[in-house]
Amino acid sequence: MPDESDEKATARSRFVNNRRALGNRERARQSALAVRRLLAEPLLTSAKTVAAYWPLGTEPDTRALLEALVARGTEVLLPVLLPDRDLDWARYAGDPAGLVDTGAGTLGPGGRTLGVEAVLGAQVVVVPALAVTPMGVRLGRGGGSYDRVLARIASAAAGGLAMPWTCALLYDGEAGALESGAVEAHDRGVHAACTATRLVEFHSPG
Repeated sequence: MPDESDEKATARSRFVNNRRALGNRERARQSALAVRRLLAEPLLTSAKTVAAYWPLGTEPDTRALLEALVARGTEVLLPVLLPDRDLDWARYAGDPAGLVDTGAGTLGPGGRTLGVEAVLGAQVVVVPALAVTPMGVRLGRGGGSYDRVLARIASAAAGGLAMPWTCALLYDGEAGALESGAVEAHDRGVHAACTATRLVEFHSPG
């Protein structure tokens, strides 16, 4: 029987290489269209607080998303990587110059953080991913940070708290393209995935 970790590593390498092969221009084009589509989503337009992220490497570019949310008056939270690779959160006021290196190549707001549970106060959480399965289970870069965030959200929901709508921002060809054999027990799902050409809803996070 194939080892799940081997299948996951192979899948991760494939999606990373596919993103590189797209090239800067195509990644920028798809990012702009995906952000436009996501900004039109009613759950996002009505949200008072959105947790998102600053793009890293070849990830879909979220900068226009963040700029538009701040311009709308939406409270925007960005992650701050902790030494144990969990994610704290801080408010982003729209000034990229205020971002600092929080480790592992990530950028986050400097100054006061709000705690790891601040994400539970958001109505929408936009998460990075390399791909998702047809059921919405996401493949990340391997640090486990967002699996912990999504598990925290699911645990709070099980306790009766309102659950934020979670959405992975992806390139075309990544939504539903992850095979179930590459998924491990700790991998978590999202409510939706948004690409340049479609927004896919899943029944419930895995």
